[in-house]
Amino acid sequence: MAFGVHAARGRVTAAVFTTVIVAITALPAAADTDPSGQVSQAQQALRDAQAKAKQADTTLGAARQDLAAAQARLADLTTQITKLDKAIADEDAQIAHLDAQTRDDKQQLASMLRSSYVRGMDTPLLYVISAADLSTALRRQGDLSHIADKSKQLMQRIADARTQVETARNQAASQRAELGTAQQQAAATAVLVSIEADKVQQADATAWTQVSQSQSQLQAAVKAKADYDAAQAALAAQRARGTIFKPIPGVQFTIDTDLTQPSGETADRLNGFLQGTALQGLGGALTAAEQQYHVSARYLLAHAIEESAWGTSRIAQDKHNLYGYGADDAHPYQDAYTFPSFAACVDFVARVVAKNYLSPSGQFYHGPTLRGMNVSYASDPSWADNIARIGRSIP
Repeated sequence: MAFGVHAARGRVTAAVFTTVIVAITALPAAADTDPSGQVSQAQQALRDAQAKAKQADTTLGAARQDLAAAQARLADLTTQITKLDKAIADEDAQIAHLDAQTRDDKQQLASMLRSSYVRGMDTPLLYVISAADLSTALRRQGDLSHIADKSKQLMQRIADARTQVETARNQAASQRAELGTAQQQAAATAVLVSIEADKVQQADATAWTQVSQSQSQLQAAVKAKADYDAAQAALAAQRARGTIFKPIPGVQFTIDTDLTQPSGETADRLNGFLQGTALQGLGGALTAAEQQYHVSARYLLAHAIEESAWGTSRIAQDKHNLYGYGADDAHPYQDAYTFPSFAACVDFVARVVAKNYLSPSGQFYHGPTLRGMNVSYASDPSWADNIARIGRSIP
């Protein structure tokens, strides 16, 4: 935060200039506050990112377990189906074997019957009645009955075995169909779980990328804080030594530009630049202050733009105070001076800056430049650079 120029109860004193803090509207291009808060925010962001990453790891672990379970279920079903396919093939082979055996047994029976026939008689009845005597006929009848009984037993045994094999085969086929459906569903489920696991893995990778980014941001914030502290220490040392920064000539407006030299601006050009803003029409006051107090109109405008956000801050609107003059941390709005107009504010502040900061006899003089003003005017080491950057944007 910058220490604003102001006069306490109408007097400008060293104590006033070194204790008053002005509320500054931050610009997008540069930070103007102590980075300590940024370090704390970066630390919290890192903790949050680490917590999310750990949670993502847990979620990923669960997703991988689900995927492993789905894949194991699919593998188990595939194994069962393979076994059933083998059982069905074995039972089909057994049925074929029984059918072949049935054909062989029928052929064997026919051969037995033919061997029992005599003299070309081709029916059992002729075989019996052709016997020479009763006992031979009875024996032949017995042989035929025995053959018939054995044939029936054989056929029945084969038929029973085939029925059992077919029943087992049909049961296996039915179970195979059910497992086939379950296998298809399990395959689809495994694909779905795999897709979800991929999403979770991507989210996990993103979470850890955020952790890495947060770590980098924290390192950057710590470095910025260290640089800020070093710059503040340097300002304090320059203040204690009474360091004087000489202006460096150049075309561009920089922190080493001599603020007591004419800026080259005209009222008309500045008014054109300010057209449509809350600072519209202030070009004449800025150039008049430059001519009277030898304070750069470009600097005065750049400072006003930063402090008042183009004249839109509450203090600027309510009190015509473009520079936060008189404001402090405790009661910035209440303690800020009130001016009758923006022009009156520009005139007053230009006179104070010329006397105390840009004049070799001024109590806060460290050279007639923004770099010199920064030594005692602002605790923020980037204050001078902020003003210079805005100044360079003014045509």
